This record gives sequence, structure tokens and C-alpha cells, in this order.
Amino acid sequence: MKKIFEKALNISLIMGVFAVVFCLFGMSKSVFIFVAMLAGFLGFIMGCLHIIAVGRYEIKLSTGLILLSLFLNTVPLIYVMMVVIQHR
Repeated sequence: MKKIFEKALNISLIMGVFAVVFCLFGMSKSVFIFVAMLAGFLGFIMGCLHIIAVGRYEIKLSTGLILLSLFLNTVPLIYVMMVVIQHR
């Protein structure tokens, strides 16, 4: 179980990069936005699991990478919020 939590940060970063890439592609098709939101959600969950594992299993804390991961995973949500606000 500890090995899964150690890899959770890497998975979260990868999902964050996928979320940003699909968000960029999503400017032309809404299907990509849905995939970007899904990747961002899963990446955010993995990032939160890594934060919990830091406290429980005393895994090495890398604050910069955690913050980068959480930011990358919220980019699709921020984009959708901007689109909705502009259409009001």
C-alpha cells in the first residue's frame, strides 16, 4: 500500500499534464473538456491521497511538486468557470 501512495504524486502530475493538454484541445470540441475535467478530478484525488500518505506513512514531502500537481489538475475547472462567466 505504501508503494501506491509513493507513486500517487507522479500519477497526479501525469494526470495534471493530461488535463491541461486536453483542456487546450477542448477549445475546439467539448468532448475534450469532459476528458480534461475527468483527468483533473482523478489527478486531484491522487494528489490528496499523496498528501494523506505523507502524514500517515512518513513519505518524503515535496511541497513544490504537490502544489504544481494540484494547480495543473484545477486548470480545466478554471477554464470552464471562465467560459460560463463569459456567457452570462
